[in-house]
Amino acid sequence: MELVSAICLVMTVVGRCVTELVIYPATPTMKASDKYEVSVGLGDPLLGTFTYQTTSNHRHAEIPYVHPNRSVSWSSFAFSSGSVVVEVRTQTDFRQCLVRPASYGYACSRIGENTARFTVTRNSTMMSVEFDNDYGSWKSDIVDKLMIFADPLERDVPSKSDPSVLFFDVGVHYLDGQVSLNSSIKEVYISAGAFVDGGFITEDNTTVKIHGRGICSGRKYKFHDKRFQWSLINTARGTNHTIEGITLSDPQQFFIRAGSPNNIIRQVKMVGAWPYNSDGIEMGVGGVVEDVFIMANDDSLKVYNNDMTVQRVVIWQMQNGAVFQTGWWTERDLQRVKVSNIDVIHMDWCTFRGRECDKLSRNDAVFDLAGNVKVINMSDVVFQNIRLEGLCPRFVFWTMPAGIRGTSSNVQFIDVSVGSQPTTGQLRNEISGYKPNGYVSDWLFSNLSVSGRCISTPGAGRFVIDNSTTSNITFSC
Repeated sequence: MELVSAICLVMTVVGRCVTELVIYPATPTMKASDKYEVSVGLGDPLLGTFTYQTTSNHRHAEIPYVHPNRSVSWSSFAFSSGSVVVEVRTQTDFRQCLVRPASYGYACSRIGENTARFTVTRNSTMMSVEFDNDYGSWKSDIVDKLMIFADPLERDVPSKSDPSVLFFDVGVHYLDGQVSLNSSIKEVYISAGAFVDGGFITEDNTTVKIHGRGICSGRKYKFHDKRFQWSLINTARGTNHTIEGITLSDPQQFFIRAGSPNNIIRQVKMVGAWPYNSDGIEMGVGGVVEDVFIMANDDSLKVYNNDMTVQRVVIWQMQNGAVFQTGWWTERDLQRVKVSNIDVIHMDWCTFRGRECDKLSRNDAVFDLAGNVKVINMSDVVFQNIRLEGLCPRFVFWTMPAGIRGTSSNVQFIDVSVGSQPTTGQLRNEISGYKPNGYVSDWLFSNLSVSGRCISTPGAGRFVIDNSTTSNITFSC
């Protein structure tokens, strides 16, 4: 299947537009996924939408601990409102299928041999479609992953002739590393059907918008390639940058390092995080992250700075790293942060470790403090409407390291649901300061549920709390 241009379908009722559906063009010369075929439509007949694929073998060849013969396939489309039918053809047959996040409420059905179907009722959704012949377990991850991304309609396509725009049209573009964006560049536009092998980095005194519906990939570069600073996209210099709409694949290290002030990351999708140190997003003061999908093999979201807002994010946490990391560097100033409406659809820390999985890194937990923090000032942080699907080996591992000075206070976890957690073994949720100068106080867990049961005491949630360095850690239902 090859689409050479975008297709737009419109459903009308008595002259009124009800649903506008856009099927993106394929990238010429790009090989489609050999695991899945995806079709979409407003009703039968459906039309094929190109399905991309990345595999782990090129990273396994340079980093042996990366498991070989894994794949991630993904397909994207855009629509306005109403509903869109999605059909998936698989390589091998199955009996049952499901769509994550469960909070979307999308029911997946087998409608025939090798064929699944479900209906998407809103855009800005990021879905994993999973099959019972490859659900994953403590023995293995899901070998062949499939993501479906339903975008909102695109309304702000710049002119190709604008000299302040780097415009990447349909096709494959090799950049030979990371392109530096000086003050003459106001926009980088990656169109649907464009596949950019390389990345971007901002300079001082710049404000840049990097956007579109295309793909930015590190597949052609060695891990930790010296032509990149940290990440595929690095907006650590300048201010008020926007990254919107694109898909990032196969990072050479981090996906996004956006440590400068007041950046916005919206509608971005991240896949193919094969080695450890494939972190998701680092944000600066006043940063906003919303409607994003992160598949990370290290820290997914680095909650490092003041006045951050994170909302409506779907996360697939692979074998390494924290979902929300608050540590690592020497000093951490973290105040007035709001994280809400998060779906963590997988936490794969115990994959390949055996049934017991009693030993995890300090860095493996949903909410975590790791690294070499010596000074911390953390307060007024809220996590609300957080949904952890399936087995969560460890929700909280927030223990201050030796020699630290500072406090963590007024941290709230409100309406958090944990599918399940270990009921035996050494893994526990842990909270502690460190004497004599590190202290934790006034943490609230309100409506924290595990396996559908609200946790009203630390013991009921398998929490170990150091009473000598903490105070007023409360649980309420």
